[in-house]
Amino acid sequence: MERLACVSLPAFPLQLLLRRHPEWAAHPMAVVAEDRPQGLILWVNEEARRAGVLSGLRYAAGCSLTAELRAGVVPPTEIAEAVATLTEQLGRFTPEVEPSSEEPGVFWLSGAGLGRLYASLEEWARAIVTDLDSTGFRATVVVGFTRFGTYAVASAREGTVVFENPAQERAAAQRVRLDHLALDPNLRDTLSKLGMGTVGAL
Repeated sequence: MERLACVSLPAFPLQLLLRRHPEWAAHPMAVVAEDRPQGLILWVNEEARRAGVLSGLRYAAGCSLTAELRAGVVPPTEIAEAVATLTEQLGRFTPEVEPSSEEPGVFWLSGAGLGRLYASLEEWARAIVTDLDSTGFRATVVVGFTRFGTYAVASAREGTVVFENPAQERAAAQRVRLDHLALDPNLRDTLSKLGMGTVGAL
């Protein structure tokens, strides 16, 4: 079966914000739509998530959950320029790179015809992570069989993951918590109230 990879730069706008403010690295962080108390939180890092700060909350509500929260605005033009640059960079690893139109920092790469260039899919995945790391970006690469399966796992894991068969990918994807995915906040909260906290439960 044809293989593909999902390359995920988690909370990509946050990574761009961190490049501006490296001193915030140890703090809960968020990207907000507007730099004011009622500004909507768009992306959060893991430290913020552990404190209960999720996308969809207001900045003031996030600050009430943790006084350590740091936040800033990342303009869409800055995100679009960075995505275009990374698309070109990832083109060194495959001729087919498709950035997500819905979630910045997510890319799908075709794994077709790479057998002569890399000894294994694991080596391919590690090469991508190493190259992105050299330019200051943290990334997860999941090699599998479907777009959603690889995306779901990449949203919840770090490093590299290579699935041997579709069943293995499907089982891993079903264990992913929904709050790791870029769902509409209202939908996410409704599903949580219904007891649907994972992809498998959904």
